[in-house]
Parts: sequence; C-alpha cells; structure tokens
Amino acid sequence: MAKKKKEPKQPKQPKQPKGRAGVLYAAVMGLFMAVSVVLACTVFFRVEQVEVSGNSRYTVEEITAVCGVEPGDNLILLNKYQIAQQLYTQLPYITNVRVNRKLPDQLLVEVTETKVALTIEGGGAWWLLSESGKVLDVAEGDAEGYLLLRGVAPEGIAVGEQLRLAAGNLSAERLLELVAALSERNMLEKTDWVDASDGEILRIGYDGRFEVELFYNADFDFKVNCLRSVVEELEPNETGTIRMTMEDENEVRFIPLRP
Repeated sequence: MAKKKKEPKQPKQPKQPKGRAGVLYAAVMGLFMAVSVVLACTVFFRVEQVEVSGNSRYTVEEITAVCGVEPGDNLILLNKYQIAQQLYTQLPYITNVRVNRKLPDQLLVEVTETKVALTIEGGGAWWLLSESGKVLDVAEGDAEGYLLLRGVAPEGIAVGEQLRLAAGNLSAERLLELVAALSERNMLEKTDWVDASDGEILRIGYDGRFEVELFYNADFDFKVNCLRSVVEELEPNETGTIRMTMEDENEVRFIPLRP
C-alpha cells in the first residue's frame, strides 16, 4: 500500500485574549488610537493662512478680524458655523458664508455680498435693506434710488438682523414674496414703491408711470407676470393705473391717466 503523505503543519495563530483580558485589550487599543488621532490633530494642523474670496465691499483684513482666527490656532477644532454666524451678523452686507478647512494649515472663507434694494422708515431714520429683508445700514440723508416701503412699520429693527414688521395689512413674509417675484423677472429696479396703507388694496408704483393695484392675498408670481405682459403691450409714453382686482383673476384693466 502506498504511504500517505503527511500534510504540512499550519503555523500556529497567535492566541487572542479571551474574556476580560480581551475586553481590556480592545479598550486599551481604542484609547491608544483615539489619543494618537487627537495628538496628531492638535500638534500638526495649525492655522498658517486665512484665504478670503468673494469680497468687494469688505477688505480681507476686516473679514479676517471678524473671523477671530489667529495664526497657530488649531485648524481642526475651529467652529466653522460660529465663524460664519459672526461674519453674517457683524458685517451686514455679507449674506452667505462658506468656511472650509484645507489641510494642513489653511482656512478658506468664501463670502457672498449683497446690495441695497429696499428702504423703510422707522424710529426717525431710513433703514436700508437687501432683497432678502436683511437690515444693512442706516441711510445718511435721504434714501432715494431704492424701492420705498410705505404703510408698514418695522418692529425692533437693527442692523444685521432680519426685517420684522408690526402687525398690519402686509406681513414681512408676504412683502418678501412680492420682492422675490419682482426680482426673479428683473423688475425690481423699476419698482418705485410698495404702499400697504389701504386696508383692502396693495398698491405698487412701477417704472415711474404706473400705479398697480392688487389684493394682499394675490398670487404674486402670477400677478407680476400679468404686470409684465401689460407693460410690454403699452406704448412708452402711456401712464396710468393697472388694476388687477377684478372678479376674474385673469382680467387686467389699464386705466390711462387723463392729461
């Protein structure tokens, strides 16, 4: 009979710790790795440079100062959201902020700045607002050249904060819906004023030659589209009232101003 060949012996595997010893071993190794990661983050990743982009109104130095980040600060432990909030509130013309880390030593700050679009009177001063309703500044002198808000009163107004209106015919939310509808169709710059003094009808001054009438609960997107269509059909020298308060919401009536 042929002799069976002996199979080669498998190398012995190192024994794994069992029971409590195994749990202790895993805990020690986990702690060791955690400490190693923390040490690596705190020792090696230090801020050497703050790179700012998207700015025009504010200087790099102004933005960096508000960030509150110093050379040598720990890059990993920086609170990006706190930095963004500081920039948003302390530099009011900034409306959006993105803060990112670029290892090993850079902090990237990207800002979006806005411009004045609206103005409202309150507390004996004229306040300048962005399209989104953020309070940007207090006007020096008159506030001509911006959309004037009439028949509404600001409540607790302050630079860097969002506009809030006292209870009345038009809420801040609805006002900003109207502003957005006009802006999306490139019609905001031609809008002279919005008047919410009347209890039933909201009035808008447009292009220096039209008074537009609509209800407070109107679909602003639809009505602004109607306004654009009517204006495009009228002659450049025509002026008057554009009435959008008919029973049929699709009906728009132009009433020319008599000489």
